[in-house]
Amino acid sequence: MSMIEMIIRTTVGFVVLYSLCRFLNKKLIAQMTFFDFVAGITIGSIVASSMLMKDIPVMIGMVGLILFCVYTFLSSIGAMKSIWGRKILEDEPTYLIKNGQVLEEGLKVVRLTMDGLLAGLRKKGFFYLDQVETALMETDGTITALAKPAYLNATQQDVFNVHSSRGNAQAFIVDGQVLTESLSLLNKDMTWVRDVLHLNNIANIKEVFFAQIDEQGTIYIDRRKDLIN
Repeated sequence: MSMIEMIIRTTVGFVVLYSLCRFLNKKLIAQMTFFDFVAGITIGSIVASSMLMKDIPVMIGMVGLILFCVYTFLSSIGAMKSIWGRKILEDEPTYLIKNGQVLEEGLKVVRLTMDGLLAGLRKKGFFYLDQVETALMETDGTITALAKPAYLNATQQDVFNVHSSRGNAQAFIVDGQVLTESLSLLNKDMTWVRDVLHLNNIANIKEVFFAQIDEQGTIYIDRRKDLIN
């Protein structure tokens, strides 16, 4: 490939790609779903191949690029115009927590572990599960959360009502399994765990999906079987 040919390929690729990105109206950045992410990588790969592989005529590469972008644009139009199209092409948000209860089925659907959920909530400023009323996995893969009324942002009348810190929360049951290392850190034993479960009318540890306690002694327990109205 000569230098002149490289310059021509690069110039054509740049102009076409820039025009197509304007045509797609920034959707690949502003509302990036998993498909949009894959589409963005594919578009970049097509342009790179057209620029660097001399066996591929530059016009053939640009036609393929334009056709792929048209398909991407049509899919976005289908998602906007049709509810069924939106469900097929962009999926729907998935409930991870509803009415303060962790939904294990929701975690399975999005293939998210409890650790991943806790990390996502911490990024939103929630270090305690009992503060969260609702949490969803959005179609772009981010977690959004709504605090319970008692933990919503303070208004002016709440400014002088200062609460002491609850410290770090420590999980001691995950997916029906007692975390012995956590009990050691908490200076607790199995007798304490059984007493806690008894006070919450739980007969078997296997019924608990997640349990944690903070430094003030506030205990949060999520049952494996959720009762959602």
